[in-house]
Amino acid sequence: MPLNKTHKPKPTVETVLQQAAQLTYAEREELLLALKALLEAIDDEKDVAPSTTTSPHCGSRGGSRIEWKKINGYGPYPYLRFRSGGKYRSYYLKDLAFAVNSRDGDGS
Repeated sequence: MPLNKTHKPKPTVETVLQQAAQLTYAEREELLLALKALLEAIDDEKDVAPSTTTSPHCGSRGGSRIEWKKINGYGPYPYLRFRSGGKYRSYYLKDLAFAVNSRDGDGS
């Protein structure tokens, strides 16, 4: 019997902007920094040569990267890591984990 999965609509730029408009100015600045770091980390991953390991690579540019961590033997879980204003920032990229796990499960 198939699992009953709720359909989660894919976010669009418009829906993200609508949500961002509800943030404080400081939160919008942090969002902007995180988006720039995400772009840099994803671009850096594309530059990494393919590997035979099962977990994806992290970026190596130093400014930002996607780090894949195992937690209590489970995972790997992707985290966006970067420094901004002297502070270390880390965000769990939940949908990236699901995309990679479903891709790996399909054998594609």
